[in-house]
Amino acid sequence: MARYKFDSFVIMGVKKYDVIVIGAGIVGVSTAFHLQQKGQRVLLLDKKEAGQETSYGNAGIIDQNHVLPFAPVAFVDLLPILLGRSSAVRMDYMSGLKHLPWIGHFYLQSRVGQRRKNARSMRPLLEKAVAEHKYLLEGTSGLNYISDSGRVILYRQKKSFLADQQERDLATAWGIPFEILKPQDFQDLEPAIKQIFYKVVRHPGDARYINPGKAIACLAEKFCQDGGEFKAEEVVRLRPLKEDSWCVETQQGHYKAAQIVISTGPWTNKLSRALGHHFPIGIKRGYHQHFEMREKVSHTMVDSDFGYVLAPMEQGLRITTGAEFADMDAPHNPKQIEQVLPKAREFLSLGEAVEKKAWMGSRPCTPDSLPIIGQSRKHKGLWFNTGHGHFGITMGPATGRLLSEMMLGEETFCNPSPYSPERFGGIYRLR
Repeated sequence: MARYKFDSFVIMGVKKYDVIVIGAGIVGVSTAFHLQQKGQRVLLLDKKEAGQETSYGNAGIIDQNHVLPFAPVAFVDLLPILLGRSSAVRMDYMSGLKHLPWIGHFYLQSRVGQRRKNARSMRPLLEKAVAEHKYLLEGTSGLNYISDSGRVILYRQKKSFLADQQERDLATAWGIPFEILKPQDFQDLEPAIKQIFYKVVRHPGDARYINPGKAIACLAEKFCQDGGEFKAEEVVRLRPLKEDSWCVETQQGHYKAAQIVISTGPWTNKLSRALGHHFPIGIKRGYHQHFEMREKVSHTMVDSDFGYVLAPMEQGLRITTGAEFADMDAPHNPKQIEQVLPKAREFLSLGEAVEKKAWMGSRPCTPDSLPIIGQSRKHKGLWFNTGHGHFGITMGPATGRLLSEMMLGEETFCNPSPYSPERFGGIYRLR
């Protein structure tokens, strides 16, 4: 990636910026871009090149028609998980049991009334997501990586179809479009798909990336070309200074800024804990692997009964798994890929695996499925834009815009209070 150099301030041998954004996934890059477009001198830092972690490995869905936050499994369905037979959810017992307090909080946030409240709070960040993505990528080759064909949800049984009725009822009430297709109608759209499904729900208006990592790299390149600066350096320490500014230390050097933004997803607490913040960010690991496509597929497909996604990508047909509760550094275990691959082959002809080893990443999930956006109450100039869970790709551009408006004291396009870093209380308060 090109490094665009500009005349930033240099004080005592330390470069000074208006804002330093830490984390170059879709959330961090979007935040940095919006701030740069508003005239801020911005440095973007990440230990890797832009878009190479969680933002790279997802299903690529720009899911603006999503309604309800994901919910935990019903208690009656826990036994297959405990026995390791569930393809949708897996628990790593060596490290995953420490997630039980977070899982308990997740269940509390998934009660019917609370889940609907959280869904309503999500809407402003979702409803114009496709337009937000296209705005950021305007004038770049990144637009070539967006397809407007969107996603479909496949239901093998009447039981699984009826289980999502609440979401469809809310979508109708809130004016969110969807179509219920019979298997033959869907096969007219996707001739390669065998008719083994009870019903198919299509979400017109959703879009998808055919290579999310490359699209984010294009946005980072645009950020640099327009006057921003990116450095692939790992941040090791954040220090508040007396003059209402910050020193960001990396393994290669020190940088100074009036304000900093932590957008490091699953690594957030690693940086924030030393500053007195500990957030309830649960880690849901996920895997993907590409397979040769023998026949063309145009939609991203969610197999509702088995909890995985098939996403047509540049690299091949990407199978992405559900949730694995495990530490980020726990041993790689692609069992969920192995479990769902035969299920995918039941309705689609797949070739050989493109890579020998499945990719693995970590989703940073809050119990209420809402991101953490706002300023620290304890430290002036310390901001957060993190914790987007399963919706990082979808929400990233909108939350980057929202945070930039908050930081510069502008009128915000929505009420940011549902996303406040202070909302968790209890053991998650500053400490």
